[in-house]
Amino acid sequence: MIVTGVPGAGKSTVTPLVAARFARAAHIDGDVISYLVTRGRVSPIGRPVEESRRQTRLLFRNMCMLAANFAGEDITPVMEYVVPDRWTLDFMVEQLRPLPVMFVVLAPPLEVCERRNAGRSERERVDYDFGDLYRSMREELGEVGWWLDTADLTPEETAAIIAEGAPDQALV
Repeated sequence: MIVTGVPGAGKSTVTPLVAARFARAAHIDGDVISYLVTRGRVSPIGRPVEESRRQTRLLFRNMCMLAANFAGEDITPVMEYVVPDRWTLDFMVEQLRPLPVMFVVLAPPLEVCERRNAGRSERERVDYDFGDLYRSMREELGEVGWWLDTADLTPEETAAIIAEGAPDQALV
């Protein structure tokens, strides 16, 4: 299962709660995987752009390989990271095949995400305008997977809904 959304959507809070609802599960946090590069790391929106793209592809490939390894041992992988566009989702699905892939987008309104992000500690806050990302994800991915407006749900309610409904609602 892939859980995504823009910053402030609730990925980091909800995804471990989703994983906890399965008998055997692994929470695969893309941020943690990306920081395995300890020297020369370039963020997905960093420079130089070509190195950023290379490391981002490596990140997604590593997440998918790890997920496939867990799935092969009957441990449900629940991945968390921003999936910004259709190319990335298609890449991940290809890497994960023949496994079934569920794609869940936490999609509260942009204003809710911005408010949540502003309330984070300085260390956890995202310091760029992600409005364009929000709009482009809607345009490129809006018809794919399961989009959940979680603005009025607690993290626990969201996790319960996802764990129960994803097999029917989120298959891609």
